[in-house]
Amino acid sequence: METSIIELEKRMTYLEKYVEELNEVIVDQQRQLDRCQKELSRLRPKSEPSPIGEDRGHDEKPPHY
Repeated sequence: METSIIELEKRMTYLEKYVEELNEVIVDQQRQLDRCQKELSRLRPKSEPSPIGEDRGHDEKPPHY
C-alpha cells in the first residue's frame, strides 16, 4: 500500500512539473504573439496603397513610356 502511495506521489510531482513547463511555453508563445501583433499593426499603415496613381488603370503603361 505504501509503495503505491509513493508511486502516486512521484507521478503527481512529475505531472506538476510538466504542467509548469507547458505553462511557460504558453506564456512565451503569447509574448511572441503580442510582439507580432504590435509589429503587424506598426507595418500595416506602411503597406496601404498610395493615393498616387490610383486613378490610373492597372493595364495602362506609366506616363514615361
